[in-house]
Amino acid sequence: MLMRVTSLRRLAATLLVALATLLFVAPSFAEPRATLLRIDPRASLVDGAPVLTTVIDLVQHKSLSDVTSRCATLSGNDHLRCVANGLEKPQALYDTFKFPEDDVIFTVTVDDRDNPTKLLSVDRWSESKKEEGVGTAYLIVLDAGSIMGNRLTDAQNVALEFINRMGPNDIVNVIFFNDRSTLKPSGWVDKKASAQAHIKSVRPNQFPAGGRARPLFNMIKQAATDGFRSLGNVGSKVEVPMHQAMVVLSSGHSGSDVGSASQGALALSDYLTKGRFPEDNQTMPKAPVPIVSIWFPARAQEEFIENAEQFMMNLANPGIGGFYSIVLEGEGGRAKNIVSAVTRRFDQMFIAKWRVPCISPTVGQTFKLVFKNVDPPVAGDNFINVPVGIDPSTWPLDIDVEQTEAWAKKNRIYPGGTLKVFGNFCWGADEGRAEVYLIPKNQPAPESLKGRSVDEAKKLQQNLIASNLVGKATNASDQFVEFELPDSTKFLDGKEKDMEARVVVVDKRTYRTSAITADKILTLPAQKAPLNLLLIGGLTFAGVVLVLLVIQIFRGGGRKNRRGGGGGNPPRPVVAGGPRPPGPSGGYGR
Repeated sequence: MLMRVTSLRRLAATLLVALATLLFVAPSFAEPRATLLRIDPRASLVDGAPVLTTVIDLVQHKSLSDVTSRCATLSGNDHLRCVANGLEKPQALYDTFKFPEDDVIFTVTVDDRDNPTKLLSVDRWSESKKEEGVGTAYLIVLDAGSIMGNRLTDAQNVALEFINRMGPNDIVNVIFFNDRSTLKPSGWVDKKASAQAHIKSVRPNQFPAGGRARPLFNMIKQAATDGFRSLGNVGSKVEVPMHQAMVVLSSGHSGSDVGSASQGALALSDYLTKGRFPEDNQTMPKAPVPIVSIWFPARAQEEFIENAEQFMMNLANPGIGGFYSIVLEGEGGRAKNIVSAVTRRFDQMFIAKWRVPCISPTVGQTFKLVFKNVDPPVAGDNFINVPVGIDPSTWPLDIDVEQTEAWAKKNRIYPGGTLKVFGNFCWGADEGRAEVYLIPKNQPAPESLKGRSVDEAKKLQQNLIASNLVGKATNASDQFVEFELPDSTKFLDGKEKDMEARVVVVDKRTYRTSAITADKILTLPAQKAPLNLLLIGGLTFAGVVLVLLVIQIFRGGGRKNRRGGGGGNPPRPVVAGGPRPPGPSGGYGR
């Protein structure tokens, strides 16, 4: 009877391994697949241009069976060691894929219409690590439960290797858990020494055993929720990078806890892949999390070991960069291979930047990533009505600075004159939405918005355009807008040929503006109001007419005086039939 039970257990274990293998590769596809891991709008707040930065994972996945099949003839530790060696080889579960720049479409949905954006640049993650924000927030969760025993030292070695390999923009948070609950975290830090000290602060067998049931699922989920939810909290002195990952170093042992069965790991993996913490929080930005799951087999009953192996395997999500491996007792030196495999995978991600002139006036945004005419076909991704950290009222207007400056050089702006601003606007022909504010010459613009909150940025924006120097739009389209400028010299700055004017364009419906920082604000050639040639011509003509009239009057008066100045009697009238006047010789004519 005992042999029959053991055989059934082995059969069940075999089926579980097969099922877990299928589920582990569930995200894998024969075709390359793109996954949006992050949509980051922070650069726009600083640069004053409507640019989104995206982190995109794009690889062609391989089946786990390609690795495990070659280990099928082995058993015990030899089998586990073979699987670990296979998984840690470069590109064991994926092939790299070139980003099809010419065949990608990235849209944002506004008023039920998908508006295309413009791809500005795309680079590999490995080539961008020195750029601001290009880093990973590592949440390292360490199992310090009683069953780990001295295996904790091996787990700590792996954790320390992750710390040693941190890049310039990486940050880390280390959380321990025992048999009952999570312990005090290190908090998010960018200093390696702080994290290393926290890892070394816990000793093997420091905590007592907690009984047969161990709520592994709940503790790991709680660590993930608390850790990622605290990213960017008020008072934090570290810059939050664009990417994040969770590293779970555990025996996978849960004892008789029914909530921590191997299927529970699939639910936990799905929770982190969706990237919402907690999952019902619809107001925070979405950021899918790759899970690095490293199993440290510990001595326990056979069925507990089988469940632990499946739990740790199912926890990883290689479809978005997650990773799974095994560290046997005394193999802490495998840490370098593990960290190298993880970072190599992350290095294949792409940083793509897009110019996004139109956004929805709501907090939730819908973005769609699509590839066309690509061989082999590439599956896209989307964020549907998801907050990505954009406040619609602070999203910059898309001004074509070069074209606007070129126009202003030929048509210097002046008080009472006109201004034409070019760009990619979303107001159609509705000129009633557009206004322009001329900034008084003595009013300083903020030097930078870096480090400012959204509320602070909005306040600076409102203060800058608080003057009454407002220009009214007279004509508008999606490509340009024309304004009548206020008749005031307060906005003119400088002298003669060096005179300039600072301009902020405003969309009155969405409260969006063009750039407001000192280095980005739209600054155009200006001049004093020119003399009114029409008025001058009219006055000149009127003056000429007046002079001519005066001359005519004087000339007319002179002639009258000359005729009346002789003093004699006027000649007598000639009467018909009367005497004739004497002729030249004094006689009478005939």
